[in-house]
Amino acid sequence: MSTVWQKTFDALQDVITILSPDLKVLHANRAAYTTFGLDDGDLVDRYCYEIFHNRSHPCNHCPVHRPDKLQSHQTGLIYHDRLDKTFEITSSPVFDDDGELLYLVHSARDITQKLKDDAERNILSTAVRQTSESVVITDISGAIQYVNPSYSKTTGYSQEELIGKHISFCNINPDSAALFEELLKRLKKGDVWQGQLVNEKKDGSHFTENVTIFPIVTDNNDITNFVAIKRDVTKEEQLQRQLQQAMKMEAIGTLAGGIAHDFNNILSAMIGYGQIAKSRLEQGNPLHEDLEQILLAGDRAANLVKQILTFSRRDTQENFHPLKLQYITKETLNLLSCSLPTTIELRQSIDNSCPPILADPGQLHQVVMNLCTNAKQAIGGNYGSLSLTLKEAVITEPQILPGSALLTSGRYVHLIVEDTGIGMDQETLGKIFDPFFTTKPKDQGTGLGLSVVHGIVEKHGGIITAQSKAGEGTSFHLYFPAVKETPHVTPEPAVVESLGSERVMVVDDEAIIAKVTAHMLQRHGYKVTVYTNSLEAVSDYRINPQDYDLIITDMTMPNMTGAELSREILSFRPELPIIMTTGYSEIIDEDKAARLGIRAFMLKPIKKEALLHKVRKVLDDVTNSSN
Repeated sequence: MSTVWQKTFDALQDVITILSPDLKVLHANRAAYTTFGLDDGDLVDRYCYEIFHNRSHPCNHCPVHRPDKLQSHQTGLIYHDRLDKTFEITSSPVFDDDGELLYLVHSARDITQKLKDDAERNILSTAVRQTSESVVITDISGAIQYVNPSYSKTTGYSQEELIGKHISFCNINPDSAALFEELLKRLKKGDVWQGQLVNEKKDGSHFTENVTIFPIVTDNNDITNFVAIKRDVTKEEQLQRQLQQAMKMEAIGTLAGGIAHDFNNILSAMIGYGQIAKSRLEQGNPLHEDLEQILLAGDRAANLVKQILTFSRRDTQENFHPLKLQYITKETLNLLSCSLPTTIELRQSIDNSCPPILADPGQLHQVVMNLCTNAKQAIGGNYGSLSLTLKEAVITEPQILPGSALLTSGRYVHLIVEDTGIGMDQETLGKIFDPFFTTKPKDQGTGLGLSVVHGIVEKHGGIITAQSKAGEGTSFHLYFPAVKETPHVTPEPAVVESLGSERVMVVDDEAIIAKVTAHMLQRHGYKVTVYTNSLEAVSDYRINPQDYDLIITDMTMPNMTGAELSREILSFRPELPIIMTTGYSEIIDEDKAARLGIRAFMLKPIKKEALLHKVRKVLDDVTNSSN
C-alpha cells in the first residue's frame, strides 16, 4: 500500500477495514485502531466477528455478511458490547477482472449519539404532536412552517392550509398588521413576547388564546425560527365572566335586601299615615282623592320592591304551587315598560281565562324578563316592536315542534315572545340554548342566559322552542302544562271596624313606624305601649310580664333582634302571642318564625286593614285555644 494511499486511508474518521472473503482483516485505518484501543498491526489477520463480538465463528445473523449476498453492497447496524456503542456498518465487495471476489471494504460509523439525539427528537416530536397546547413554528418573516394537530383542531384549518400562511392571518384585531410587525421586531432582537390574541376560526367563530412566542437561536447567536405556544382560553374567559356575573348578582342581591328593608320601612310610614289621614276625612272631601292617589303610589312602590327582590334573590328554594301565568306576565311587563325606549312598541295579548300552571313564581319572573330583555337588545337602537301573547293551547295529538321537541296531547298555557330585531341564522339558532353561548357583545354582558331559561322551563315540565331568520326577528314559544287545581288566592282582609281592648307592646327601632302602628291600633281601642329600644322593652317586660296580651316586634333592630327578643319573652310566657314584622330579612321567614313560637309573620309595608285583621285573628286564636 503506497504512502499516499495509506495517509488518505488513515485520514478517514470512520472505521475502515479491508477484509478477505472469509472476513479476515487485511488492512485497517488509524480510526479502527483508535476506536478499538489497539496498537498498530493488532487488527491484521483477525476476523471481524472476533473484533466486534469476541466470537470464534461468523455471526449467524450478521446484517452485512450474509453468505448468499456477499456479491452485493450491504448495510446494517451492529452493537459493540464492550464499547457500548452502535455502529452503522457498510460492506462493499471488490472483484478482479474475472469477476471473482478479491476482498470486502468494510466501514463502520459510530452513530450512538445520533441515535440518542434521534430518540430525543422523536420524544419531543411526539410530545409536540400530542400536547393540548397549540404549537406553531414560523420562519423569521412570520410564515408558518409547522403546526401541531392541536392548533389545527382549534382553528379548524388543516396543516396543509396553514403552512405558508403568515402567523397573523386569522387575527381579528383591527391593527393586526401593526401589532405583528412590532411583535416580529421584538422577536428578532431575541426578546420573548407574551400576550392574548382574539382569532377567527375557519367557521367564523372567535376564540381567545394566551400566546408565548420566542426565537430559536443557534450556537452562533443566529435566529432561525420563532416558536409560538398557544392556549385556547375561551371557555376560561366565559367561566370568569359567569363568575363575575354571579358576584355582581350577589352584590345586587345584598344591595336590594338593604334597600328593601329601609324602603319598606319608609313605605310603612307613608302608607300608614296616609290611611289614618284618609280615615279622618269625611266623604266628599276634595283631599280624599289626593290621599287615595298617594296610597296607590305607595302600593306600586311596595310591589316594585317585591319584584326587585324576586329578580335579585339568591336563594335556591323552590316554591311550586298552582298560579296563573297571566298575573306574572303582567307584572313583568309593567316593570319592563319603564326601561323600554320610545322606539320600541310593546304589544300584549293576554287571555285572562288561561288555566293555572304548577310553577315557582320567582323562576317564571326570571324567564319572562330574560326573554323580553333579549328581545329588547335584539331590536337595539332601531324602531321595532316587542310582542307578548298568552293563550291556552289544547293539543289533541302529539306534535313535533321546531327543534324536534315533542309536544304530547293535553292542555297547555302557551306563551309567545316575539321581536322584530336582527334575528339569527339557522346555525346560530341551533346553539342558543347551549351553555356559554351568546351573540351579545362584551359591553352588553351575558344576562341570565337562554340555557338557564331552558333549564327552568324543563324543570316546570314545559317545552321551549325558537324560530328566527336573519333580519326578520325572533319568536320564542313556551308551553307549560295546565293543572286542574284552582290557584290559592289569599283574600284581602275585610275592613275591621270592631274595637279591641287588649294590651299590646309595639317594638320597632324606627320611631315613626312604631308610632304609626300604635296609632292604628289605638284608634280601634287597643292599649299600646311603644318601645324603640329592644333591650329596654325586654327589661320592662321582665318586671311586669303579665301586663301585655300581644307583642308586635320588628325583626332587624340594633342590640337585640326581633328573634332574640321573642325567645326572651317566650321563656317567661310561652303562651304569649307575638307578631313579627320585617322590611326584609335573610335570617328569618314565616317557617322559621313559626318554629320559634311566633304566631304570625308580616312583611312591611303593612296596611291598616291587614294589621287589624292579623291582630284580631291572633288574639282570638289564643282565646279559643285556651277555652
